[in-house]
Amino acid sequence: SIQTMKSICVLAVLCSSVVVNSFQTGTRWRKSLRISLALNDGAPSVEAEPMISSVTDPEALRLKNELRELAESTQRGFVATKSERDKMNGIIYDLAKYNPTAEPLAPYYENASSGNNGPTLAGKWTLIYTDAPDITTLDSTPTAKLGRIGQECEPPYVKNVIEWKRPEWASGLPLSGTEDSRVLQKVCTKGKASPTNPMILDLVLAGLELTSDDDDDDDDNNNNEFPNVVANKGLPAGLLSLNPLKLEGPLTAPFGQCEVLFLDEEMRIIKTGQNFLAINQRDLKEWF
Repeated sequence: SIQTMKSICVLAVLCSSVVVNSFQTGTRWRKSLRISLALNDGAPSVEAEPMISSVTDPEALRLKNELRELAESTQRGFVATKSERDKMNGIIYDLAKYNPTAEPLAPYYENASSGNNGPTLAGKWTLIYTDAPDITTLDSTPTAKLGRIGQECEPPYVKNVIEWKRPEWASGLPLSGTEDSRVLQKVCTKGKASPTNPMILDLVLAGLELTSDDDDDDDDNNNNEFPNVVANKGLPAGLLSLNPLKLEGPLTAPFGQCEVLFLDEEMRIIKTGQNFLAINQRDLKEWF
């Protein structure tokens, strides 16, 4: 029908918009080295499920609780006032004095060994606070709804993961999927650290990945056929679910540098090369 053809055209724009946003986001990330953020499907809220930390000092625990409360009340920094940002900065640098990890970037050493038994940057993280001013512009994309943003650290890679979901205005269109349909955009970088400067991570831009990794445990092979996948997930998510896009060339570009201020089993605090701060929490329940 004409309506269906219109829907296909609109959804094709959605899919291409994600690709365009991927390269735009890569450029913006290179400018301010955004180290992962998590957003809910509306106003941001702290939803990370923390692990158990080995930090037991009462003052450090008080600071961590105060940090989480301020991150929650400021919606991860999105609505923070200057005084609230200043307060958070004070908490962060006070907590940094209790950093229990001497070599958080050991997996990114050139000759990394498996002998490090303490917590490291490796793993999957969800951001609970940032003061980077350009992060909040990601939710202004009209052709896709911003979901969560996280980071996957699997040496030598550091992948910044953005979850794009169907916008509200497209909910009535055919082949638009469900509210759970999503496209995962991954800006891929490679990191390198040194034991002579164990808190500094240098990054280069390595590539881009687009996929749809919905949380489905359906083992019915019929659901993997193109018509069923598109019907269930929508056109953009369905296409990328069956044919993920991965771009990685032989050349890399400088991406920036960051410094680890604090890292234990459940939380890390990063300062970017532009002096922006990012607080990440490791989740018990992975979402990507």
